[in-house]
Amino acid sequence: MILLLFSFLPLLFFGWNGNPVTRAVVSVDGEEVRTIALTTHEGRGSFTVETPDGRNTVTVDGHTIAVTEADCHDKICVKTGAISKKGDVIACLPHKLIIEIK
Repeated sequence: MILLLFSFLPLLFFGWNGNPVTRAVVSVDGEEVRTIALTTHEGRGSFTVETPDGRNTVTVDGHTIAVTEADCHDKICVKTGAISKKGDVIACLPHKLIIEIK
């Protein structure tokens, strides 16, 4: 019985992370412009991020986020597709746009 109790000790030190919120952080040139809670997001919606260097259309669909349109020349950000897992990143270097899942 004592061993069973000791098995829960790491939870006291490291904390219980039962249902972490996944959020997408949209930043331009290092400045955060928008944060979206993907864990609780429902439906589909889009918004435009305009920078001095160009424009990107960002679409949030359920628990995923993607750049669906961009006026940059290489469109790597569009080709990246939708992301949803912590650590995933979409980058549009010509527009200095970064979308990171945290």
